Amino acid sequence: MKKIFCLCLFLVLSSCAVSIGNAKKFIPEVNKFISGKKVLIFEFGDLEYISDNKKYGRVVFETSEITKTIAQSGTVIGYVQRPANDENPERWSQLPQFSAGQDDPTYVYFSYGEGIIRISLQSATSIESAAEYFKDKKLKFIISN
Repeated sequence: MKKIFCLCLFLVLSSCAVSIGNAKKFIPEVNKFISGKKVLIFEFGDLEYISDNKKYGRVVFETSEITKTIAQSGTVIGYVQRPANDENPERWSQLPQFSAGQDDPTYVYFSYGEGIIRISLQSATSIESAAEYFKDKKLKFIISN
């Protein structure tokens, strides 16, 4: 019985050592992944297109940083700037955003493809107040391969 217990204990400890050894192999991969990110900052500015009914608008940023590989298998995360004020420090809010604070609730989101990032605004009523609000804000995009 003692031999069976020792054998089981040996097998359990051996499998733990193998698991720990394998985990150590993945740490350099994580570091490579983290060092492979790129950060882009854009000014939101004026919309390039607004639909006739003013319920949709967009602005497109061209960038060589989004390659075909990034578009197919990478990741892009977007943020909009929240400038500092008397009550809060500067901070960044992740896109998409639902802007209910303006006159007309608006959904702000982004999409990307090879060579471009498109910011879109969409509302059931009008995007004009949201477009004015975002006009002077910065956008930050983190690109990972």
